[in-house]
Amino acid sequence: MSYVSTTNQKFLATLEDWLQDQDEILLLIRYSAAAGSKEFEFFPSFSKLTERIRKLPPRTCVTAFKQPQLPLRGIIDDSFINNCLKAVSDGSEFLIVETIRRTYGSISSFHYTAGESQAELREELENLRGYTVAVGPYPPWHDSNDVVSAVVPDENGAVTTGIY
Repeated sequence: MSYVSTTNQKFLATLEDWLQDQDEILLLIRYSAAAGSKEFEFFPSFSKLTERIRKLPPRTCVTAFKQPQLPLRGIIDDSFINNCLKAVSDGSEFLIVETIRRTYGSISSFHYTAGESQAELREELENLRGYTVAVGPYPPWHDSNDVVSAVVPDENGAVTTGIY
């Protein structure tokens, strides 16, 4: 599969259009040759989104979702856990993303976890009790009218698909 550059005007215009119609969009950021390392981040503005993309290393794949994702939001407590268990059916893949960045020394990221059962969902939420998160079905991340992907080009502007 070949990707366009994250500097491609059509790709950027699509993201800007999507952000005009909603409060935020979710990005899936997949790092090349990094043992499957990826991040999920929400962006409330086009300027913050493009600033983040500019800081990513070459070959990083960026996937954006037009439709709102992970609709269950809040601080994890008993009530929040019960709401999540009612909303996410057993056997469907779920995603939990912290909405406050964690910092470990010079590294920072938004912690995330995923699973496929109600037991896993309950366990993951219990482990994150007290944290502020977004929860919902795992987003379908293959390109469509509602999902677009691009790759960060190298210093010469060349787009080379990485190993994800």
